[in-house]
This record gives sequence, structure tokens and C-alpha cells, in this order.
Amino acid sequence: MVLLPEWPASRDVAVVPHRQRRWAFARPALILSLALGSPGATDAQGSKQAFHPNCAARKLCNRPMEERDPKLHEVPEKLQGKAPKGHLKPLGHPDFDDSWAGEIDAVEDMEPETFWTKYWPKKPFIMKGFAKKSPAFTKWKDDTYLLENFGEFKAKTEPKNEDRLTDYCGDFKMGQKIKCGKDTIPYTETHMRIKKFLPSFRKSSFDKYIITQMPDAMAPDFIVPNFHSCGKRDVADPGPEGGGRWMTQMYENNFWLSYNDGNNFSTSVIHYDMNHQIMCQFDGTKEWFMWDLSSEASKIPMWSGFYKKGRHEADGSDDSPIDGERVDLMRWPAFKDAKWYNATLEAGDCLYTPALLLHYVRSFGRNVAGMTMFQREERFDPQCNGETLGEPKPLSEYDVMWSFPEEDKSLLGWNVVKMGYPNWKRRYLWSLAKRARKSEGKKLQKQDFLKFVQGAGKGSGLKKLKARTEAAWSEMDPAGEGAVDASAIFRSRQLRFIFKDICVAQEGGRGEQEEDVEVDRYDLKGDTQKRKMEL
Repeated sequence: MVLLPEWPASRDVAVVPHRQRRWAFARPALILSLALGSPGATDAQGSKQAFHPNCAARKLCNRPMEERDPKLHEVPEKLQGKAPKGHLKPLGHPDFDDSWAGEIDAVEDMEPETFWTKYWPKKPFIMKGFAKKSPAFTKWKDDTYLLENFGEFKAKTEPKNEDRLTDYCGDFKMGQKIKCGKDTIPYTETHMRIKKFLPSFRKSSFDKYIITQMPDAMAPDFIVPNFHSCGKRDVADPGPEGGGRWMTQMYENNFWLSYNDGNNFSTSVIHYDMNHQIMCQFDGTKEWFMWDLSSEASKIPMWSGFYKKGRHEADGSDDSPIDGERVDLMRWPAFKDAKWYNATLEAGDCLYTPALLLHYVRSFGRNVAGMTMFQREERFDPQCNGETLGEPKPLSEYDVMWSFPEEDKSLLGWNVVKMGYPNWKRRYLWSLAKRARKSEGKKLQKQDFLKFVQGAGKGSGLKKLKARTEAAWSEMDPAGEGAVDASAIFRSRQLRFIFKDICVAQEGGRGEQEEDVEVDRYDLKGDTQKRKMEL
């Protein structure tokens, strides 16, 4: 077996070169005897099954290549001389060097003007060492600290090696009906309290990791870089209480926790997300592969085709059928020419991942990360909303659109893990503020307000919406003048609660988030199985 280089001794390099870090955790190979389904295989009924679960999800490729069954990556004899270089190899293999575009930028600091004019909205970068400023860098390395301080909070968990084939079973995609066979691995989602997760997450038999909305109680431990500051706010929006208008409106916060024993690693699918993300790594390492769809979209198949190359927009998040650990270049030959970038996110680093950036991630060791997001609609204000840029602040000092468990137990979304929910502030508050400024005297009349809120809540099924709307008006107009300016709209707690509840109702209400129940989903049409989780 070839001896591979170890991690470089120096920790001040920007990013570890991909040649040096690939499979750096090598140990004597383990020979596996499990077979892997191949494209075009015939299922038990004798019909063609075009798609199969990915190799890592089947636990055949969730470790370095040297420890896998060599047959998984061998080119069949009949394809010798015909298969493109890289066929059936994992991402990052030397066979993909011809399409490697280099490592992403690594910086120690960045001003908002540089970020908004040179990196936003498409160019990722690593901020080396910034996560070390966060208390989480030391505190979140301790299981006991997490248990004692956040153990009572509910978290969403998923399998460590992601496979999303079941999102498409039975649907028509890529000109065909997606047939899923008996080897299909269901997407399993489980909600449990962190205190129940922690005693089991180091066990090799416990195939779950936390990927959830971050509890608000964790936010003081997370110092946020300020490179993304100066996002333009509505003129009537005061910004976070105790903070300032220079702070960009944040959308959602997430928390990751996994344990990968030995040389095993967790994997994502190749996908893009709809929001700009700032991820800080507090323990473990993540290996990233990235593709710029604005130039590479024609070479990479996507399940739903939501991405619009000409406008660099998308109708929704999407992922690719390409298996990142066993790339089928006979089926997707153009992918061999897709230019890719890479990055290694080490404990203490933060990463800016732009919305719509296609990426694939491997996670190693005990892996802890926090993330905060802002939406694609945010725009740079060179005047920083009339304020001076402040120093980096804890995440708890930002106004975040969706919190967890929530601001108040009366809310419909209380203790609901809310990921990817609508932008209630831009959809409703901004619209009302705009109406107020266009109205006579630049004030919103009560009748217009009532009509707008009732219209927004139509079909939501919210109880006592009319009474709540009247109460919100009274809060905004305590003197009974019959009209309010835009600033009152942004200050109203009751109005904010109404709009949050409307959005939660539109997303299905409280949904199915019963604790300690494993939900196996075999497609998106309701074919699910539930069982009580036993540990």
C-alpha cells in the first residue's frame, strides 16, 4: 500500500493542498465483500432500475479509498479503454486533477466593502482562525457542557451519510419515471432531545447526526464575523434591540454535531442551498468540494433543474444524482470537465458559502459546527444604514428571523424545528411599511392594515386572527389616532407574532416532530413508516 502524506505541521497555511490531505488517515485496507448496484441493473421484478442509493449511504464508501473493496472502483473489463479517467473514483481522486481549479481564498479578515463588491454573491472563502474567538471553540468540545447547558432542547437528526433518492421515487425526472428498488434506503428523520443524543452519538451502531435549528441559548457562544455587515434595511427598521442598523438581518441559525469513529466520515449529497451561509467549525474537520454553477451547470446533472444559469437564480434548492464517492462518468461524461474548487475547514476556521454554490462535504472525527445565514435578497448599503461598522458580536445580539424554540410559547412555531421557512419580515413588514409611506401623511390607515393582515392570513386556519389583528393595531396606535407610521409596524411584537404564525401555518403548522420517533420516508407522496426509537 502506498504511504500517503500526513497533514502539514504548519497551522498557518491558508488551506491544506488537496494532494496532501487526500485520504491522509490511511490504515491497512479492509476488504469488503458487499456488492453495489450499478446503473441499468435489473430489479427483482425484471424491470430496469436506473438509480440506486449512493455508495457512502450503503456504508461501502464512508471511509478512505484504501479501506474499501477495490472492486468498487475498478473499471469493468468491457469498459477498459472506453471509460473516461476518473470513472468510478471518488471526488478529489488524482484522476480529477485535470479539472481542478484550485483552492478557494483564505483570509484572516475582511471589510464589508470588499465582501460585497468582490465575493458576494458567488465566491466562497475561508476566514482562518476566526472561530477561535468564539467561546464555542472551547466549550462545545466538551460533551458534558453541551449536555448540561443545552440537553433539554429538541434537535433534528438524520443519517450520517446522506442519500436523497427517496425525494424522487415515483416522480418523473430527467425524462423518465424514477424507479426505486428494494435496495432503496429511506430518508430517516428523528427528533430527540440533545440529552438523549449525546450518550449514544459516539457508538458506531448509532447512525445519526444532529443537523438542526440552533437553540437560541447557544447563540451567546458563537461570535459572528462582521464582513457581511451593512446589509440594507428598511428605513423604518431599527435593527436588533441593543445592536444597530449596521448589523445585517440574519435569517436562520443551524447546529451540527456528529461523531465519526476511526477513519469513517459523514457525507452530504452534491447540492446547493438557497441562502448565504457563514459556518464556523468548532471541532473536527470538513472537506469541501465546490462548483460554480454559473459556469459549470451544463456539465453537471441536477435532479430538478431549478437553477437558471442566465440569471444565476433558482426556483428552489436542488441536488445532483452523481455519487460523490463513486462518480459514474460513463453515465455523466461531461462531469469530468466540470471545474471544481476545494477547501479544508479545520477547527477554528469560518467559511462563507454563497447561496446556489454547488458543494459536497465530508466530515471527520467529532464534528461540531455552527452556522448563521442571510438571504439572497439582502443588498449592500455603502453608507451602512447611516451607522459606523461595529466589532464582531455574539449571534445572540443579532435579529434572526426564525428562532428556536421561539420567542414565546404562545407561537404556533414554538419548539418546532423551522428550517427553510418563509421570510415573514420582507414578505409582510416591508410591504406594510411601503404602504404606509405611500399613504396620505405617510401613515398607514387602520382599515388598510386590517385588510392586509386578514388577506395575508386567509386560508391559514389561524384561530382568532381578527381579534389578534385588532390587538396588534391597538399596540401600534395606543392613542387611537387611526393611523401609524412605518416605524410602529417594525416595533410591534404582536404583529410580528401574527406574521410568524401565518408562515408556520403555511408550512404545515406544527408538522410531525414527535420526539423519539423515527420516520422513514420512501418518497414524497406519503409512503412513510414510523417506529419508536429505542436506545
